[in-house]
Amino acid sequence: MSTGADGTRAPLTADVAPFGTDPSRGVRARITQASTERAFAILLALAAVGLGVVDAPAVVHQLPVLDPLWGPVVVVAVAASFVFVGVSALVQRFAQPAQILCALVFFVALVTWPLTLRDDLPAGQVPWPWWFCNVGTTAAAMGFAPWRATVYNALVPIVYIVIRLTPAGGEVGLTRALLDGVYTTILGIVTLVLAVVLRRAAAAVDSAQATAVRRYSHAIREHATEVERVQVDAIVHDSVLTTLLSAARADTLEAKTLASRMARNAIDHLAAASDGPREVPPVPLAELHARIGAAVSALAAPVAVRGGPFGMHNAPAPAADALASAAIQAAVNSVQHAGDGVERWVSVDVSASGVVRVEVGDDGTGFDADAIPAGRLGVRRSIIERVAAADGIAEIHTAPGAGTRVVLTWPARPVDRAEAS
Repeated sequence: MSTGADGTRAPLTADVAPFGTDPSRGVRARITQASTERAFAILLALAAVGLGVVDAPAVVHQLPVLDPLWGPVVVVAVAASFVFVGVSALVQRFAQPAQILCALVFFVALVTWPLTLRDDLPAGQVPWPWWFCNVGTTAAAMGFAPWRATVYNALVPIVYIVIRLTPAGGEVGLTRALLDGVYTTILGIVTLVLAVVLRRAAAAVDSAQATAVRRYSHAIREHATEVERVQVDAIVHDSVLTTLLSAARADTLEAKTLASRMARNAIDHLAAASDGPREVPPVPLAELHARIGAAVSALAAPVAVRGGPFGMHNAPAPAADALASAAIQAAVNSVQHAGDGVERWVSVDVSASGVVRVEVGDDGTGFDADAIPAGRLGVRRSIIERVAAADGIAEIHTAPGAGTRVVLTWPARPVDRAEAS
């Protein structure tokens, strides 16, 4: 419990563990390696097929000056590699093989251009591989490892510059050849850098997402372990220790019979906890009210039970058990520590939206929550953490000489419950 700015004490509560929804299902990464590779395949397919269709008439126009055998073979091979790239955009497992094949076939076509040309190239025309240089460099950037793609992007401009300086390339002069080579180099480098950067970013996103999933799974396991530990601790405190104390003080036959019955109940509670969760129907709030009333009526001091009507409202069995056990423990604490001649009460209410509120209070001596020893389980385990484990919240309002009010609310987040329904 902490002290507020106005000097009053804030209620002692426990944070509810936010493990209701798997974040990996609600939030999806926008950039992943798979999505990046698919985008690369689609972009290369559009470039290859699009440029192939647009420049096909110009390639056909150059066929008369090409070798009648090798020229059409090279043209068909390059066209087939472009078609393969286009198909790979629809079948992702073919993407990298298609990219590598496209890059290699184009490089062969570029290198063998002088052997392909039979007559002189018409004035004003460029070798048809020029129109597809950037398709080849892009395919290499996407299909090869970065260092291989770098070598490829360096070789293609060099080979093209050499060809343009020869009669087979038109002998356009050093300046024009260098300009064409630099243009191809710049576009190839830009494509390669973008591919490397995006792939690394996607790999980082995938790694971060995998790490988050592992951490979430670990947190879920830890939370489940903590919930089980809280349940067992609460049972030990509420049932086992109380039974042992009652047995130690049992001097009469009635007291011994009561201690024996309490021992059987404690054993049943521990057995139920070890069996794990079971499908149990919801508990009507009227039954919850009656259960709390029957339990507090057996205490050594009178406790007024209020609340109702509850209509058709009910609560899940785990939540009802947690509320009833926490309320009974709070009433036991009040009987033991609040003093004699004190007014005590328990009230059970439900709002129109189905939020259950159980209040256990007295006008007794109260206590300083900050002074509770860490080894004491009564308030922390049997009340606060028990209710928090059932997705509720427990608040302890108390101060020395000011009485005590224990307010139990379920669910802790009504908005989430409404959204879930």
